[in-house]
Amino acid sequence: MIPADIDLPDIADDLAGDGVSIGSLDGEYPGLADALSGVVEGARESGFGELRFVFLDSAPAVAADQRDIAQDLMDMSGAETLILRSPAGGAVVSDNHSRAAIESAQVHMFANPDLVAGTEMFIGDLDHVTVPWQGLNLGVGATVLVAVLVTVAALRRRTR
Repeated sequence: MIPADIDLPDIADDLAGDGVSIGSLDGEYPGLADALSGVVEGARESGFGELRFVFLDSAPAVAADQRDIAQDLMDMSGAETLILRSPAGGAVVSDNHSRAAIESAQVHMFANPDLVAGTEMFIGDLDHVTVPWQGLNLGVGATVLVAVLVTVAALRRRTR
């Protein structure tokens, strides 16, 4: 549920400019919006997709509302991934990345008080290439099985 004090259209309008809406932090930390804008642009250029970043000045009373807010803002803004941070945590929603991958990567981001570094770390964690262990293990197993069968067949032919 979206709390009454959250003005989604206003935040979406702010996101339309540079993909960043940080509320009162914009005045408190000059240059933060530009730095986050650079991260958003870098994500786009690296093939990560359309990223948006939102910081809420105050956290909703119900923590789960952060995910609802993030989802609605992602839908309104045309983003493929939206990061929402607040003083009490945040939420990440994405059309491009699995929930499991997001939840794994967001732990480090939310633990980092540096919004720029945390966001860059999050993007890096989601972008890294994982080793397809299941396929690799099946391939090695099949190769070993074929080698054993060929060896057994060769030994049987020799003993005849």
